[in-house]
Amino acid sequence: MSHIMGTPVSEVNRYSGRAVGNNIGMSIGNRLKQARKAAKLTQMELAARSTLKQSTISDLEVGKSQGTTYLASLAAALGVSALWLETGKGSMQPSAVQAPPPIEDTEEDENPFVIGSMQVRAGEEPDTIPIRRVKLKLRAGIAGYETEPQMEDGGVLNMPRRVIERNNYVPHQLLAIPVRGCSMEPMFFEDDVVVINTADKKPVDRELFAVNFNGEACIKQLWKNGKDWFLRSFHPDHGPVNVRSGQCEIVGRVVYQPGRELTGRL
Repeated sequence: MSHIMGTPVSEVNRYSGRAVGNNIGMSIGNRLKQARKAAKLTQMELAARSTLKQSTISDLEVGKSQGTTYLASLAAALGVSALWLETGKGSMQPSAVQAPPPIEDTEEDENPFVIGSMQVRAGEEPDTIPIRRVKLKLRAGIAGYETEPQMEDGGVLNMPRRVIERNNYVPHQLLAIPVRGCSMEPMFFEDDVVVINTADKKPVDRELFAVNFNGEACIKQLWKNGKDWFLRSFHPDHGPVNVRSGQCEIVGRVVYQPGRELTGRL
């Protein structure tokens, strides 16, 4: 059985053809800022492409955070070497990647986003449907859930209309929720955002679901072994948990993460 691993990466316009050599003395934050500037991306644009929070990128750039958890995602979104970004060793641009031409400057200065060759403003992405970004509020032993609005990116995640229509999803039954903890690494990282379908609660072996386990909202792979169901993590430090060991309720099936659909056995 194969697993689809790693953080998805949307197609990106990367950076100018400027080559940068070893810079071990430079901090992680300075290298991240240098790569972002070379890619001609704002922090908000990089956050959207890496599915991280803009505040996370800002903290890294100013040295408030020295964490390396997100560097692989950022390196992939920027198209730079993860080794260079973390340590300064080697070249900024991987030798296997051919850098496309730099993005032409635009005369407009009202923070437009660039999608392909189109200029669109925040909240106006073409052919998408906004899905509410929320945090699940759960309590042990109580069925159902409440939601708390999350206002990052205007409180919505723009999901491709074609994905919704092809799978007959009902938009108001979809919720965009953040991933918490590291138990699903390397598939999901802390603060990644996934979309769940709250109308789909039938357990399916080896599919991903958002569950209420003892009052805690978590993303897990359901795994059936004989007559028992388990909550399965991807990180090797987290073993499977029998659902009979606590109070467990399915909140919804995980169907989408920016850049890829997540249905179908993993």
